[in-house]
Amino acid sequence: MTCKIQWIQRSKEEWDSLVNRCPHSTLLQTYYYAQTMREVSQQSSRHGIILIDGQEAGIVQMQEVSLVKGLIHGLSIDRGPLWFEDFGKPSHINAFAATLNWKFPKRWGRKRRFLPEVYDKKQLILLNNWDKLTKKPKYQTFIVNLSHDIDQIRDNFKKNWRSSLKKSEDNGFIIEKDDNLTSLSKLLKHYIKDRLEKGYAGASSKFLASLSKHAALNGECFILNAIRNGETLGSVLIFTHGQGATYQVGWVNTLGRARGANHLLLWEAIKVLKDRGITHFDLGGYNEETDGIRKFKEGLGGHAIALIGSYS
Repeated sequence: MTCKIQWIQRSKEEWDSLVNRCPHSTLLQTYYYAQTMREVSQQSSRHGIILIDGQEAGIVQMQEVSLVKGLIHGLSIDRGPLWFEDFGKPSHINAFAATLNWKFPKRWGRKRRFLPEVYDKKQLILLNNWDKLTKKPKYQTFIVNLSHDIDQIRDNFKKNWRSSLKKSEDNGFIIEKDDNLTSLSKLLKHYIKDRLEKGYAGASSKFLASLSKHAALNGECFILNAIRNGETLGSVLIFTHGQGATYQVGWVNTLGRARGANHLLLWEAIKVLKDRGITHFDLGGYNEETDGIRKFKEGLGGHAIALIGSYS
């Protein structure tokens, strides 16, 4: 088996069309993510098409920092590569990792990070010449399958989650969809406050503002607000990418939680995504320190995944 990576500069339209070809996609492999990393962290990006035995097999987006004429070099691939139909087998991933290592070998002055989109229980791969970063926590999340009809999706929710959702539907909420992100600053303010109070890790408001700005230019994100008696009690920020979507951040106040605003917001988001033809919905990750968040997301009946971790 031969593997080559064609590093070719791509426009957003070209890259989006390639992402659309992938049955499974991730936010961190989108063009708007690369735009954000360039703006916030001054990282450049490379876009590659992966060839397996001469056939187009998948794509990969890599972030880079290069200083002193390349003597100091950093590269990262997060939640990639993405594979086209019939590709992404262990042999393909191993071949890609070997090719990447050959192109960018370990050396003094180079820092590498590779977080492959591979699940612990799904595939066995051997990343020769790549060292496991054991101190990095594994990314864990739930993926909700949206290819089913809407009634089946709801039936797949845990019983107590469905019960809470039913109660929230009877609590007089108005769900406002904000495609223009006029409520973004308010959402981010509440999100940062909630994050600090509960002590969980998360993206900065600067990063999220930039990501939202670039994604919104092509309708790849939206906000849902739960309003009751004229007051916003909670919000969620959702991003789309090819055939997939990601729940990025959200907040809900004490009254909103008591009234089930968080349940209703995610259900309404699923209906919006379903109407857009999205097939898989990443609920945004959790860790062992946020047991309440894990249980809430688990209630939507998605498939639990844990990535194999980061390598250098």
